[in-house]
Amino acid sequence: MELLSGYIYIPVTNLERSVEWYAKNLHFEIAFEDPLYVEMRSTTGIRIMLIVSEEAVNSQMTYSSGPQAAYGFVVPDIDQARQWLMDHGIEVRRISNYQGKSFGFYDPDGNIIELWSDYPKE
Repeated sequence: MELLSGYIYIPVTNLERSVEWYAKNLHFEIAFEDPLYVEMRSTTGIRIMLIVSEEAVNSQMTYSSGPQAAYGFVVPDIDQARQWLMDHGIEVRRISNYQGKSFGFYDPDGNIIELWSDYPKE
């Protein structure tokens, strides 16, 4: 069996607001719309499914150190990505340097998103 790609379900309370936010800040584009969800795709083939959650549920895990992202994306330059988000008014968390560099930030519904950059080349 060969896995070709993947998708992520993300609970949101307002589809229109979330579609706009994910398009503006992470450059996803609408692929399919339905009254209950919107599928968005990146130019690299990443798929997200924004699903209406009337109970304001968010997708994150809780570790002993606090809330952690339940999903994330890989970027080529973590420092550049972090600076871009800050320049666009998005509050970002500190960079962690554990098995590569990463940091988290929040979407409008409080879902934690993590961006990760691969291990440094030696």
